[in-house]
Amino acid sequence: MTKYLFYAIIETKKGYPMKIRVPAATLAVIMIIAAFPVSAHASFTGTRIKLRSPYQDCMNRKASDTYNYNNDTRDYVTPYDADTDKISKRTGTSLTIHWYPVYGSSGYEILNKSGKVVKRIDGMDVNQITITGLKKHTRYTYYVRAYKKKGGKYTYSKKSKAAAGRTGYQIKGKSEVSAAQMARYYKSKRSTYPSVYASLGAPTINDFTRIVYREAERYNIKAEALFAQICNETGFLKFGGDVSISQCNFGGVGATGNGASGIDFRSYGASHYKAFGYSSADQARKHAVDVGIRSQAMHLALYAGAIKTIDYTIDPRGKYVRIGNSPYVEWLGIKDNPYTTGEKHSPSYRAQTRGWAAANNYGYTLVEKYIRPMKKA
Repeated sequence: MTKYLFYAIIETKKGYPMKIRVPAATLAVIMIIAAFPVSAHASFTGTRIKLRSPYQDCMNRKASDTYNYNNDTRDYVTPYDADTDKISKRTGTSLTIHWYPVYGSSGYEILNKSGKVVKRIDGMDVNQITITGLKKHTRYTYYVRAYKKKGGKYTYSKKSKAAAGRTGYQIKGKSEVSAAQMARYYKSKRSTYPSVYASLGAPTINDFTRIVYREAERYNIKAEALFAQICNETGFLKFGGDVSISQCNFGGVGATGNGASGIDFRSYGASHYKAFGYSSADQARKHAVDVGIRSQAMHLALYAGAIKTIDYTIDPRGKYVRIGNSPYVEWLGIKDNPYTTGEKHSPSYRAQTRGWAAANNYGYTLVEKYIRPMKKA
């Protein structure tokens, strides 16, 4: 039987250290290799840091889900506020960079686009770091490299590929677009407006966006975030899925799939007209657009932590929201929300999902495809 004299540490393909048993026959070879530190030095300096996605094992994925999250470059630099769960401290001025650790390193350095070191952190097993004090709504590019310190001297690995990210777009706060801008943006994407809304409280797109702006202001959220979601969920008010155009359900509230059409805010508003501030069921029905947008605005405000009290009549789905878990538009995507847990390799760990929608890069799409162009309209 082979005798194992000691354990050795090797590096896996993903850069993680692994302990293995080494047989006696291999001992002499290892001792010879160890006698030549120049070779080890060359190996370290030739290593390139690999960037990673922190979400690759989230959501207790099924085997049929073959999407490779680790190839999603948007996940390498993510909007985050370091070490805080307090809504008041979420400022949208931080980014977190993620990478695979390198065995044998003493720590890591973060370099900005021009190559200047902006952060250094000690420890071989570190795999992420948060950069704070950044500008809001701003894109930053970073590189990561490992370093080895010996005798006061530093040697460095190759730097990673460029990793870029934009600081998070806060949902809570004062709108950064006007009702007129939202209307212009809509018209640049679609030349027609649904005539059915003329009898439901919003005869024109200008009327519609004024309602969006007012309801966003009511719940202390940004109108551009609310309108971006409406445009995305409805295809610029074309609909076409399980929800019909006349339901005035602009966020797919209650439309959970498998043909479920969700809430019809014409009848829902009529049944709860007093809660929405109308004098009769008929009046509420004639303002179903207002009712639907108000319900969605409150729902979004709960996700953002812009309000703390749930009115279960205004927002019948509010009981499913963990208040404040999505302060940024980017975090509305379940995969991209750091509060989403449930690693697929840990069946004993209870999975939990946070965020509005499961679509890949849902929140990033709202920012890049809708909000940013809207602000230029």
